[in-house]
Amino acid sequence: MERKTLDNRKLVKALGILLSAFVVLGLACFFAGKALLSNIYRDRVDIVSAPDSAAPFSEQELLDSPELLEAALRTDIDYFENGEIARVPIYEQKKIDRFIFSILVVVQQGKTENQNAQAQMLYVVSYNQLEYKFTVVAIPPETLVPLKGYGWNRIRAAYALGGIGMLMNTINDAFGLDIQDYVYIGTEELAALADGINGIPTELTEGEAAYLNQTLGCELSAGQQMLSGEQAVAYLMDDVSDGKGSLGRAKTQLKVVADTFYYLQDSFTREYLYPFMVTIFQGIRTNLDFEILEDLGHEIVMAEDLQFHTLCLPYADSFWEHTLDGAYGILPMFEKNRILLMQDLYGVNE
Repeated sequence: MERKTLDNRKLVKALGILLSAFVVLGLACFFAGKALLSNIYRDRVDIVSAPDSAAPFSEQELLDSPELLEAALRTDIDYFENGEIARVPIYEQKKIDRFIFSILVVVQQGKTENQNAQAQMLYVVSYNQLEYKFTVVAIPPETLVPLKGYGWNRIRAAYALGGIGMLMNTINDAFGLDIQDYVYIGTEELAALADGINGIPTELTEGEAAYLNQTLGCELSAGQQMLSGEQAVAYLMDDVSDGKGSLGRAKTQLKVVADTFYYLQDSFTREYLYPFMVTIFQGIRTNLDFEILEDLGHEIVMAEDLQFHTLCLPYADSFWEHTLDGAYGILPMFEKNRILLMQDLYGVNE
């Protein structure tokens, strides 16, 4: 009888330890989840009612004034030192199609937490829920646009002057979009993310390999390569090799996005999805609902019938290129680009 009592005590003690372990683990997951959410939603930008709508952007003002064009090309000042940063809220937009939503994705220089960072890569990611179609649109940071209160400038200046809100409002006005959500990440976190998936697959030209070798002191060769995080970021920002320039760099970025998309689809398992998403969430800032982020991640890497498309703004034969004393800018034909974008994203023929 005494032995049975002792066994029961041992069993109760073991169950108590096991329950305690579950409680501790549950609390750890709870607080980790809260920390994760508080991290990705840090510095969240408000959405407010839009002011009175202005006339659609037109390139004609700049074409008619050599002085304005020269001023736009010469204006590339460090707004951070001048104290001109004024965070702008996101202006509420009427939904174009309730089954299609778009996200502004920005890669900024340095760390994600840096508040005064330059925008290095700009994308609009659109998802059609009915057609299971992702479209990634690259916008060169050198695209010339009018910035409210500052005149014509490169679109990257919107991020420097008014943060993600001003940049999003400018893109919506310029190209007739309805973006309300954003994701941004620093180049350092992007490199860590690339290392976390064992590198980024891509095919290098001889010129690209030579550029990376000279820039980073590595020993890459032309052909198919698996780039480390540091190499991938340098490759994505390369506008020098093969004379590619700003538009060539944007096309290279889209190629890397597509290669990475198919690589993730081929190599990922459901067991690896959660730690991968945790890695992403640790590096980004966003205003997207957490469940939407999880659903998007799952669609990207798991859906077999998912369509994936890429395009670059401005479209071919719908822009002018301007240079002045080494400064460079791309001036879109705004109306033409808006029409083409509506056709590609929404199937709308104006």
